[in-house]
Amino acid sequence: MAAFLIVFLTSLLTLTTLPAAESRLYSNYYQKSCPRFNQIVQDTVTNKQITSPTTAAATLRLFFHDCLHNGCDASILVSSTPFNKAERDADINLSLPGDAFDVVVRAKTALELACPNTVSCADILAVATRDLVTMMGGPYYNVPLGRRDGRVSKASAVEGTLPRPAMPVSQLIQVFGSRGFSVQEMVALSGAHTIGFAHCSEFSSAIYNYSKSEQFDPQYNPRFAAGLQQACADYTRTRRCRCSTTS
Repeated sequence: MAAFLIVFLTSLLTLTTLPAAESRLYSNYYQKSCPRFNQIVQDTVTNKQITSPTTAAATLRLFFHDCLHNGCDASILVSSTPFNKAERDADINLSLPGDAFDVVVRAKTALELACPNTVSCADILAVATRDLVTMMGGPYYNVPLGRRDGRVSKASAVEGTLPRPAMPVSQLIQVFGSRGFSVQEMVALSGAHTIGFAHCSEFSSAIYNYSKSEQFDPQYNPRFAAGLQQACADYTRTRRCRCSTTS
């Protein structure tokens, strides 16, 4: 799985939107213009992960949501304005954790003090993700650098470009395949979820009272479904309590 994850993440890094004349990326891109780039990013993500252990999973998810839509251009970081609803405010992106945005802001602030107007947020997000994946015991992989930050960010353009939790496998394969990824690479990304966690709300409808004749989705392995029901028992009790107090 580690080998597949390397393939997937390095393939994901090729999803840039730069014109051909600007698309050459180098691992030592900041060697002269910002020699402490890697160290500053590493120090920032290490401190953030120690104080907030959900940072690694959050940042990996943010990176994926940025790259798969329109290339790794950090357009996911652009804020909405009264005249434009940006990607980060698209329905599917509303659950992106704040820790991921925060770690990029912290690294960007530190880098601006060390080498102003030099390092793109797109490169920061890419390297921060790599460093956090490595901290969690994942593989180390080289990150080519030299991306430009995207200036166009529209929530309306995100629809249909990102996988959703309830999608069947056939549709997931189609979504990833449209971006040039193989089934193995899709599975590798799914394996990356092991550094995070799933919310019971995303799949509770499939494991409780699925239909009049089935307690859970028959496509689930019975032992797996039973395990999920046990893991989400507190979630269902909490929902019942909330309903009883408001009814």
